[in-house]
Amino acid sequence: MGRDRGPDVAVVGGGISGLVAARELARAGASVVLLEADDRLGGRIRAESLAGVRVDVGADSFATRGGGVASLLGELGLAEEIRSPEPLGAWAVLPGDADGPSRRAARAAPPSRRARAVRLPGAGALGIPAAPLSQAGRRALGTVGALRAAIEPMLPRSVGRDAATLAELVRSRLGARVLDRLVRPVALGVYSADPRHISITDPHSMNPAVRQLLEALASRGSLIAAATAVRDGAASAGAAAAGLRDGMISLVKALVAELERLGVELRTRSVAESLQPVGPGWRVSASRPRRATGDRGAENGAGDDVREIIEVGAVILAVPEHAAVPLLASCVDDRAVAPRPAPEQVEIVALAIHAPALDDAPRGTGALVPHESEVTAPIRAKALTHVTAKWPDRARERAPGLHVLRLSYGRTGTPPETAALGDAAVRELALRDASLILGVELRPEDVRDCIRREWRMGRLGAAPPSPPPGIHLAGDWVHGVGLASVVPGARAAAAAALRAALGTSHPSTLEGSPRP
Repeated sequence: MGRDRGPDVAVVGGGISGLVAARELARAGASVVLLEADDRLGGRIRAESLAGVRVDVGADSFATRGGGVASLLGELGLAEEIRSPEPLGAWAVLPGDADGPSRRAARAAPPSRRARAVRLPGAGALGIPAAPLSQAGRRALGTVGALRAAIEPMLPRSVGRDAATLAELVRSRLGARVLDRLVRPVALGVYSADPRHISITDPHSMNPAVRQLLEALASRGSLIAAATAVRDGAASAGAAAAGLRDGMISLVKALVAELERLGVELRTRSVAESLQPVGPGWRVSASRPRRATGDRGAENGAGDDVREIIEVGAVILAVPEHAAVPLLASCVDDRAVAPRPAPEQVEIVALAIHAPALDDAPRGTGALVPHESEVTAPIRAKALTHVTAKWPDRARERAPGLHVLRLSYGRTGTPPETAALGDAAVRELALRDASLILGVELRPEDVRDCIRREWRMGRLGAAPPSPPPGIHLAGDWVHGVGLASVVPGARAAAAAALRAALGTSHPSTLEGSPRP
């Protein structure tokens, strides 16, 4: 493809962004090497087995908006594997009664009575209800809150026009109860971000789902109408997502298999350390443990790492922000790469428990908990997924009465409450949180297995650094959280890298039909 040495493009990072970008490049005929620092590929998609039931301890689904993920799955032959969650709906844990006691009274109540679970109204985006006066809407918002929200379509378009954050927009158009009881739990549970910190003015820090909502608002003039349009009229909360029959790990396996078939060189435990310009291209300096390479001398402890130099026409940095920024700083003036905020930490705790009382799925597919610790204490989890209720295929794998629960910890600016705890304490905390969220007493002796997994999450903030020509960025900190954002973002990065490496005006699969 116009180069007489080495691969055309180096992809740094073997998560979904890197795997998708490498696939795009290889299908276009480029020679590709992919470097992944971990000993496995897939990034934050990871599967475990609890008591014989498969469970995703990273991403367990994808947003269906845009159709980009479904298109990729179809290309990989996985279209028949797509599964929708059971239409049981999702819940939120709210302080006190919908119309009920004051916060002071709620704080004075016993811990088990400080919170109230309500079913989230369906057919809205980001927790915004499509029908505030529906039974579910009234239960969640109370009569006063439901009536306040219901008048929103009649408000002038100018209401909320000066809002800078999602919280300000929702409060001005729909009222404080919609914000506190619906939008905040959804934003915290899905995006690990408080609506007060979700910008609606800065295009670089704007969540893609929020951008889509704002575009619909501009054309329809009503936030309720916009949320309904974005959600495509989904009947129940949580229905605008889908998964795969054997879990999202099937996507990783299919991508890796195709990359191997296309001849992409996959190097795990290979750490990219610096980038230097070389003529029209780039030199990537990397290291791998000697034992990982099979080099002679490893058995005698001769050296810790093997240094590698790879010269390429272009580089895609498909790694998290904390890994990409030092690499950028290695090839440009350090002053051009401003310090970035620390990545968000999230911990997933999965429990397998024998609890026939959960057979009726008391909280549907799961529940979200707003960050109101003084009211909902002692609940520390931000969300719970009832895995064996949400996914039919997981339910068929379990023994009678066995259930798998997945709890998430960690919110924007706050480390997970589990971070400093040992395994026994985490197990105890997760069991207590699950009992309070589900409204069912779960006993320690009924726990069959417990797994914890911590992740560092990307987040949109200030504009990403501007890389020099030939270096391209991909990942959730660039394109937005979730597969619906990172998949098209990775494809676009691959198209740009291909043009840089080969000097062609290659049309990406986003711009035309994918190559066979």
